[in-house]
Amino acid sequence: MQKRWIDRYFTAIKVVIMLCAYGYLTYMLATFKMYQEFAESLRHLSLTRIGCLATVFLLVLANWGLEGLKWHKLLAHLEPTPFIKATKQVLIGLTAGFFTPNRIGEPIGRCMLLPEGKRSQGVALMMVGVMGQTFASLVYGVVACTGFLSLYHTTSMPMDMWLTFGGVLLAMLSLVYFTLPSWGKCLITGKLSSFWQFMYDIRSGLLRLSCITDWLKSLIPYFKAALSVSYGTLLRVTLYSLLRYGVYCLQYFLMLRFFDIQIDTLTALLIIPINYLAVSATPSIAFAEMGIRGSLAIMFLGSFTQNTVGVALAAIGIWFINYVMPMLLGSVLLWREKR
Repeated sequence: MQKRWIDRYFTAIKVVIMLCAYGYLTYMLATFKMYQEFAESLRHLSLTRIGCLATVFLLVLANWGLEGLKWHKLLAHLEPTPFIKATKQVLIGLTAGFFTPNRIGEPIGRCMLLPEGKRSQGVALMMVGVMGQTFASLVYGVVACTGFLSLYHTTSMPMDMWLTFGGVLLAMLSLVYFTLPSWGKCLITGKLSSFWQFMYDIRSGLLRLSCITDWLKSLIPYFKAALSVSYGTLLRVTLYSLLRYGVYCLQYFLMLRFFDIQIDTLTALLIIPINYLAVSATPSIAFAEMGIRGSLAIMFLGSFTQNTVGVALAAIGIWFINYVMPMLLGSVLLWREKR
């Protein structure tokens, strides 16, 4: 059987990915303008601050371990893969997505290690995992916004009204998210197939629309791959996503403490998810996230502390630890991969 292009040019693809990833990393480090402030922040370190930083590093294992566990569970429907190998694919995908807008290269990097014929379906399964993480960010964001507004908003609207509003919004989000598989199955039912057949029957008058239906028909295998995920697996993916988001928030809180940002604990735990929600909604290229995250952190957390430099460094530091370091590990794993 003739090899696909991704197998024929695997070595070249590895080289291109690594050159781009390391090139952007070099650019990022060369244009970073807060080295002096960072050095100043490291003076007079206490055991408490060092302990906070050490815990942040340890939680990186939980962060990407949970993502590896999600991918491991999703692949069980397509290509049963050991947990270690699934986590390896996650890190390689992180490397491929590091230099692309909104990490659109990550699915390609993650799925190119799958067997031939299953890579496209793997991308569809990854989208299920992305949806789970997006749902988690919305849940944390809605809860945090509701809590923040109920505690700090200056209008006469009582706290129970804010809590009711947040509860209703969460219920609506959950209803939409957990019924997506049912809605998706409607796309491959007989009724919709009859609709497509009807469109083909009037091809002469709707030639352009029939081309659209041709394209939709070509997507059926990807729909089937995504819809092969059971509700039990979807619930697990959601749980892992919620836990992973909790790890994010805890890491950020500890990083604030490392840079000696003395914000009230409750306030910090409410603002951090709101800040993350804003970051996730901001289109960016991964290497540009350093500046974006620092700016958004100052906007959301700067109102509660005078140490805005420390706030920016905390946001940049947590991004570097959570993404750049795993990316470097992923690049090593990619380079060692053979075809």
